[in-house]
Amino acid sequence: MEASRKYRQAALALIFATAFLSSCNRRLSVTKSEYTQYGIDAGTEQDSSAIRFYLPYKQKMEAEMSRVIGQTEEALTKPSEPETLMGNYFADAMLTEGRKKEPAAQFTLATKGGLRTTFPKGNITVSNVFELMPFENEVVILKLSGENVQKLVDFIALKNGQPVSGIRMKIKDNKAYEVTIAGEPFDSQKTYNLLTYDYLADGGDELSFLSNPIERRDVGIKVREAILENINDLTSQGKKITAQLDGRIVIVKD
Repeated sequence: MEASRKYRQAALALIFATAFLSSCNRRLSVTKSEYTQYGIDAGTEQDSSAIRFYLPYKQKMEAEMSRVIGQTEEALTKPSEPETLMGNYFADAMLTEGRKKEPAAQFTLATKGGLRTTFPKGNITVSNVFELMPFENEVVILKLSGENVQKLVDFIALKNGQPVSGIRMKIKDNKAYEVTIAGEPFDSQKTYNLLTYDYLADGGDELSFLSNPIERRDVGIKVREAILENINDLTSQGKKITAQLDGRIVIVKD
């Protein structure tokens, strides 16, 4: 109980100090700092006043996260194949929503590791989308040289496929061929507009060459928001969330 009382006192002191400082125009500086560390473990008693404070917010959050926003026709899975239902849906949805703000976007790239879960068959909730993309990633569009697009194609081939939309290819012995972008054969002398998210655009997941585009623009929407908007649009049209394995990436064995 002593620890709980001290937690309350510390919290109240912090709230008071924040409110007081925000209302003052004087410039203040720290002259002395003291703290006491209290351990919190399974033996720590619950603070009923703290629970009463956060419980309404917790209940509101849980109600929103459990809200059903759409339905799948079948489970969107992501086995280690060159194409997956989850990967295709995610990439297609991102390209669809991204083009509403950036019509020049020609193709989309995500990565297998960036999609953290799958969608079950049936009801899909807000929580399902947060679990799929728990990060605060922003959608960006990159204008890339043909040279950098070739590096991207090589990367996809080396990884035996990644979640993509607007680009198709065949892969044999980790080399890509018959590559098309936006329905046209890839031309290394042209520039292309890639829609992706900031983590990859900053060079994450071994994509350092993306961090030096000809041009980069923020689309103004988070990836998670784009997926939520896509599902809401489908639901408002009476449609279900669906995806197909359509041969956008084919691994040739012989």
